[in-house]
Amino acid sequence: MKAEYVIVGAGSAGCAMAYRLTEAGHSVIVVEFGGSDAGPFIQMPGALSYPMNMKRYDWGF
Repeated sequence: MKAEYVIVGAGSAGCAMAYRLTEAGHSVIVVEFGGSDAGPFIQMPGALSYPMNMKRYDWGF
Protein backbone atom coordinates (compact mmCIF):
# COMPACT_ATOMS: atom_id res chain seq x y z
CA MET A 1 0.00 0.00 0.00
CA LYS A 2 1.42 3.34 -1.03
CA ALA A 3 0.27 6.82 -0.14
CA GLU A 4 1.66 10.32 -0.25
CA TYR A 5 0.37 11.14 3.23
CA VAL A 6 -0.29 9.14 6.40
CA ILE A 7 -2.59 10.74 8.96
CA VAL A 8 -2.59 9.29 12.46
CA GLY A 9 -5.95 9.88 14.13
CA ALA A 10 -9.39 10.04 12.57
CA GLY A 11 -10.76 12.74 14.82
CA SER A 12 -12.32 15.89 13.44
CA ALA A 13 -8.99 17.42 12.39
CA GLY A 14 -7.63 14.19 10.91
CA CYS A 15 -10.76 13.60 8.84
CA ALA A 16 -10.86 17.20 7.62
CA MET A 17 -7.22 17.01 6.60
CA ALA A 18 -7.73 13.70 4.80
CA TYR A 19 -10.73 15.10 2.96
CA ARG A 20 -8.89 18.20 1.78
CA LEU A 21 -5.85 16.22 0.66
CA THR A 22 -7.92 13.72 -1.32
CA GLU A 23 -9.94 16.54 -2.90
CA ALA A 24 -6.61 17.98 -4.08
CA GLY A 25 -5.77 14.63 -5.73
CA HIS A 26 -3.35 13.21 -3.15
CA SER A 27 -3.42 9.63 -1.86
CA VAL A 28 -3.97 9.38 1.90
CA ILE A 29 -3.95 6.64 4.53
CA VAL A 30 -5.77 7.37 7.81
CA VAL A 31 -4.78 5.25 10.82
CA GLU A 32 -7.11 5.10 13.82
CA PHE A 33 -7.11 2.92 16.91
CA GLY A 34 -9.44 2.84 19.84
CA GLY A 35 -12.36 1.12 21.41
CA SER A 36 -16.02 1.92 21.40
CA ASP A 37 -17.24 5.21 22.81
CA ALA A 38 -20.44 3.56 24.05
CA GLY A 39 -20.45 4.28 27.76
CA PRO A 40 -22.26 6.56 30.18
CA PHE A 41 -19.13 8.56 31.04
CA ILE A 42 -18.43 9.35 27.39
CA GLN A 43 -21.99 10.07 26.27
CA MET A 44 -22.79 12.44 29.15
CA PRO A 45 -20.87 15.73 28.74
CA GLY A 46 -21.12 16.57 32.43
CA ALA A 47 -19.26 13.36 33.33
CA LEU A 48 -16.41 13.82 30.85
CA SER A 49 -13.86 14.51 33.58
CA TYR A 50 -14.27 10.98 34.99
CA PRO A 51 -12.99 8.94 32.02
CA MET A 52 -9.97 11.19 31.61
CA ASN A 53 -8.33 9.33 34.49
CA MET A 54 -9.61 5.83 33.67
CA LYS A 55 -7.21 3.43 31.91
CA ARG A 56 -10.06 2.15 29.76
CA TYR A 57 -10.43 5.53 28.03
CA ASP A 58 -7.09 7.29 28.57
CA TRP A 59 -3.77 5.76 27.53
CA GLY A 60 -1.82 8.19 29.70
CA PHE A 61 0.21 9.90 26.94
